[in-house]
Amino acid sequence: MRKSGSLAKDTRSNFGLTHWLVILLLMAFGYFANGSMNDGLNTYVGLFTGRYGWTSAQLLTYSTYAGWASILVIIAYTQFARRRGARMTAIVAMTVAAAGMFLWARVTTQAMYFVSVLLLVSSSSAIMVIRDTTLNNWFPTKKGLALGWATMGPLIGTATILPLINWAGETFGFTGHFDVIAVGFVTLLLLSIFWFRDNPEDKGCFPDNDRTMTREKALELHRRGLRYSATSPWTTARLLRTRQVWQIGVGVGGLNMLIGNAVMSQLIPTIMSYGFDKKQALLMMSILALCAVPLSYLFGLLDAKFGTRITVICFFAWSFLALLFMVLPGRWTVYVSVFMIGGYIGGSGNIMGAMTTTVFGRYDFSRAFSVIYPMCVAVRSCAYTLVGTLSTATGGYFVPYLVLMSVAVLGMLNAVCMDDRLIGRNYISDKESD
Repeated sequence: MRKSGSLAKDTRSNFGLTHWLVILLLMAFGYFANGSMNDGLNTYVGLFTGRYGWTSAQLLTYSTYAGWASILVIIAYTQFARRRGARMTAIVAMTVAAAGMFLWARVTTQAMYFVSVLLLVSSSSAIMVIRDTTLNNWFPTKKGLALGWATMGPLIGTATILPLINWAGETFGFTGHFDVIAVGFVTLLLLSIFWFRDNPEDKGCFPDNDRTMTREKALELHRRGLRYSATSPWTTARLLRTRQVWQIGVGVGGLNMLIGNAVMSQLIPTIMSYGFDKKQALLMMSILALCAVPLSYLFGLLDAKFGTRITVICFFAWSFLALLFMVLPGRWTVYVSVFMIGGYIGGSGNIMGAMTTTVFGRYDFSRAFSVIYPMCVAVRSCAYTLVGTLSTATGGYFVPYLVLMSVAVLGMLNAVCMDDRLIGRNYISDKESD
């Protein structure tokens, strides 16, 4: 087994107030992104099928088409983030997300539905660019641990977003289901404009809250890193020729998110297929997702203690077991599966960004991620058609889950074969800067 290039010895979450506020903001990004797409689809698809008589398979196919079409938009987001930073990317993405959510509430045709979903898929995908770029800059050596905290946002969303959406619908009518999420996006837009900053140095803080150096020294190191980043040898062509880029983009991020999106987009109907009614399914998902929130932190702790590659292997093994319990006979296995799926969603946001930082470092991350993330989205976008088509063709969710279990095995094999040694740059030494 190769020695990991990311073995961090300090597993303490001693980040400092500003760092914690950044983590809370990123949790909120994940919360509302989950509400607009993954978990939200459990409610939103049903609303449109009931209102217009459209089929769920048809609407989920639109989500797949939107995912593919949004790849070009996501490439633009990643390049924009590389040049202008996470903050400006957040301002643009939250504006688009709020507009998309407002429009989605008022669609009357399938063409309008597709446009709305396209806006939301691309903007919710941009949130991962914002989150991972930010954490790479603020927590360059504790990125796994910080991600463990930040990715609790989607888990809390799994537990609470559907009751929030349903409450808003009962209180404000059909459009309320959507407008409550739009308000969340507007709030995040305002925070991005007036408070959020790209780097800890921009707010007088230290990367990882490491105070072993003076503020002047930290600023000098950051300036060197920015100068290096502007002339980094990691061009797009070179990245595309690098094996680790494909292993991270397709094998770590793509396969992981294909499983997550496929499962979460139809989790409520899947639970109901075992004889639970909708209220029971919603309650089960909410309670068990909250119980699984600590697992997001534990995946981050695992990363900090044993390295990202080992964490990825464990993560895909966990996802395999979660899927296995869902297809085993007996209602009790559904409870175990939903609990494990909750932990899966919390950990799923950790691994691609953490692995990119592990291999490419703070100052080559943005270049590498601008190539890696579109690969991930291309694979991830197959999720909705996969689960929708297979469940419709077979009349259930058994076959889709077997297919997803094989995807989890591929993810484990990819991680076992991966070389995760650092090939980018975290810091530039005094000698190199001369």
